[in-house]
Amino acid sequence: MEEISNDESLGDDINGADGLDDINLADFHLGDSPGPCPTSPLDEDEPIELLSYPPVRIHPFTTTVEDEDSDNDDVQYGSDSDIPLEDPEIQAGEFNENDIVDWEALKKEIGVSSWDQSGAEYEVHAAQIAQKMDEYDQAICWAFAFKHTTYSTDSAYKKIPFAFRADPPLPNLARLRSRVCYLSGFKPEIYHCCPNSCCCYVGPHADLEVCPFCNEGRYRPGTTKPRKTFTYIPLVPRLKTFALNQKLAKTMQYRHDYHSGFHQMGLSAQDGITADIFDGSHYKNLCQQNIKVGQRVVPDKYFSDARDVALGLSTDGFAPFNKRQKTAWPLIIFNYNLPPDLRFHVENIMALGIIPGPRKPKDIDSFLWPFMQELFRLAQGVQALDILSAAYFLLRAFLIVVFGDIPAVSLVMRMKGHNGISPCRMCEIKGLRVPGARATTHYVPLDRSLHPDVHGNPQQIKRYDPRNLPLRSHTALLEQARAVDLAKSSAEADRLAKKSGIKGTPILSYLNSLSFPLSFPYDFMHLIWENLIPNLILHWTGAFKGLDDGEESYRLANAIWEAIGAKSEAAGAYIPSAYGARVPNIAKDKKACTAETWSFWTLYIGPVLPRKRFNNSKYYCHFVSLVVLLNTCLQFEITDKEVETVHEGFVNWVSEYEKIYYQNKPERLSACPVTVHALLHIANSIKAMGPVWCYWAFPMERYCGRLKPSVRSRRFPYASLDRYVLEDSQLTQIKAFYDMAEELTLREPRLPPETREIWGSFKDLDAYPSCVLLLPRKKDLVLEEGTLKSIRAALSTRFNLPLRAVRQHLQHAQIEEWGTVRRIDSDEGDTIHTSNLDTRWEDKQDATFVRVEMLEDKHEKHKRKRVKLVPKTFYGQLEHLFLIRFPALNDADSSREEDNRPIILAAIRECKLEKDDPDLAGLDIHLYNTLGALHYLDVTCIQALIAAAV
Repeated sequence: MEEISNDESLGDDINGADGLDDINLADFHLGDSPGPCPTSPLDEDEPIELLSYPPVRIHPFTTTVEDEDSDNDDVQYGSDSDIPLEDPEIQAGEFNENDIVDWEALKKEIGVSSWDQSGAEYEVHAAQIAQKMDEYDQAICWAFAFKHTTYSTDSAYKKIPFAFRADPPLPNLARLRSRVCYLSGFKPEIYHCCPNSCCCYVGPHADLEVCPFCNEGRYRPGTTKPRKTFTYIPLVPRLKTFALNQKLAKTMQYRHDYHSGFHQMGLSAQDGITADIFDGSHYKNLCQQNIKVGQRVVPDKYFSDARDVALGLSTDGFAPFNKRQKTAWPLIIFNYNLPPDLRFHVENIMALGIIPGPRKPKDIDSFLWPFMQELFRLAQGVQALDILSAAYFLLRAFLIVVFGDIPAVSLVMRMKGHNGISPCRMCEIKGLRVPGARATTHYVPLDRSLHPDVHGNPQQIKRYDPRNLPLRSHTALLEQARAVDLAKSSAEADRLAKKSGIKGTPILSYLNSLSFPLSFPYDFMHLIWENLIPNLILHWTGAFKGLDDGEESYRLANAIWEAIGAKSEAAGAYIPSAYGARVPNIAKDKKACTAETWSFWTLYIGPVLPRKRFNNSKYYCHFVSLVVLLNTCLQFEITDKEVETVHEGFVNWVSEYEKIYYQNKPERLSACPVTVHALLHIANSIKAMGPVWCYWAFPMERYCGRLKPSVRSRRFPYASLDRYVLEDSQLTQIKAFYDMAEELTLREPRLPPETREIWGSFKDLDAYPSCVLLLPRKKDLVLEEGTLKSIRAALSTRFNLPLRAVRQHLQHAQIEEWGTVRRIDSDEGDTIHTSNLDTRWEDKQDATFVRVEMLEDKHEKHKRKRVKLVPKTFYGQLEHLFLIRFPALNDADSSREEDNRPIILAAIRECKLEKDDPDLAGLDIHLYNTLGALHYLDVTCIQALIAAAV
């Protein structure tokens, strides 16, 4: 990274005049000048106290097995760049503690100086014209975006000026990066850290020269140059830029509009329905409380301003190489003010930086230190300009949720983790070891009455009530953490930590916007798709930690499981690609199974293939009851009644699970990991923090998936990751600040579906505003008499005309057959093919089956009875699409415009469904054995594309 000099950087304030000296004020459209910035209600003369981090001392805990969290989850990997940031010659500067937080400057920032007042009008004008940049800077940004988004190497970029001549020529790579840094308006903060990533040298570690955990030296021998650094990307300038971008500022009104019951998409916060994190009790409770900065109370309440920002933090261990022996830890922020359909897009994720490897950090709080300083500033209020009101305001942002897999969240919460004596972060259930086993992992069955450590000991709980678990509270958890901090010796601290599962006070506990442990819900993705479901399958195949099926008979024969695996793979040919990637042979290729794979298999394939394969149907019914609960949890909206159903359902499911797989035998204790116990807390997390999709790890996994392609230097992988994350943040900042999101995506603008023009297509927005026909196409058809007869009957019914009149008009009609129809009433409309014109490539996935809703004559078989139309839903295969054009169908008034519109008929062969299986009750899964009658219907009767696996 090139050193960023002060005269080329805008510093932390992207709105300063120094950052806009290339813009001519004469070009601006004059508008109203903003009023004076409001001041913080805190006493400006009283300095904000520094965090007491760590609260008392760091106890050098001896490393135990329970501390060595093994994270076997599948993780998509990320990427690196070519220039090592660890090289001192390209460091951005030496560490200075004053660079972390300048408290005097922070006090001054609360008010508005005379310079701020005089520059206010200037900033409004700059924002109103979307901060235009000159053509040469645009060319630089396009080149930078091309290099970054295509993962081009530095050597490849050096050849661009020779391949694509420009006048003036593009700058060299160093100058390009320097200019991009200037245009982005912020510079990264570089901190020294341990070579093994144990800690970052900030706060109480600032003056250390040796790591307190591994005793490795901080500096290179004989120099004051660090051996490794941590790059922190400031958050405040990015949030201030969002307020300056008109489109983003309007979009970020979602939180306020939703909370006020006026969501722009027609949805509103309703009592009894949980549809977002803002319906959770934690957010609602915050809205009733006054803001607290440290121990001081601010008159304003949390989120009382429509521009207050709700944030979420996530982290996870990311292995840049396939052997997974070394990990880096991305720290990313989610902006919950954005609507759900935008919130988790990769381009909207804000990275704080990556904790470099090769090891997991021992003191992650030290790496969160710079972030905490910004959160304190944001809680107090940072001066910013609102483009919508053309006025200054106090920008506030609050962290309300932290999520990730169990090892990652245990690290942030400073807990022992899933192998500890108290492995659950939500309750104080005690874990037990397998009697006589050498392993020190602890398990958490509800019933432990026969365990030798419990049996005969009156002080031990014999059985935990799943409906009344000993839940942790915020106050009790922090008191236990404080007790560890105040321990007089390391031995006493270690004893207390093992007992409570808490190793000390986490730095995030100083944020009053977080509630421990409610703000740290279990991640649904890792919990279910990467732990529970694979473990269930290991039980069924007799491969779970050496356990047989004991007194039960749930194990499937090898031949049966291999057949299920082969059927799962074969089903991919009949499942549209819109549903996701093909499911591999889960019996032979488990390494290819991701969380998405297990999710799709569990919800759609799993309930069908193992059916009638177990010796006792109770094992299959137990699995299906789990799938029903998972489907309820995955709904975009969930009612209070459904939440209670989920809670009671998981209580019954876990109890039945223990009867089947644990069998109350101490030697089978390994069947009760914390990932099974955690199901009992899902309903409470939904009540507190909203639906499970608000805090699952899929966005983090996608983000890590973007990182791996950039890892090109095996010698400096973490510097490469630093480079990529920083440049990605700079590019995102430029897009927002200069309103160049479309231009810098380097692709054609994405038009609304109804306005997109596709070559060879047919579209009539007046007659069929919801669909468009696509190639292939057959013109001037000569149809068989049977097909014509069906078309006449359909048109006769539709227009209430006699068959003779319809036959006469069809003689002059132009009929075409099309092979594809696409819904255009949404951005992601289904694309459906006809079986007659569909090209069947060897690896093509069938997209010809549909769900149809139509009106049917209840008295169809009784000709003398009056017609009574009732709605009917059926499933079938789309065989033909006919486009019919003719002048008129109504002889009495042939000039009516609606009679001259084209007609699109869909020929759909109905699936003959079997009688509903009671085992599949509660699932939207239907079984069919053959195809039946052919129906000719208007194309608008097609509601959705479906999967119809054979």
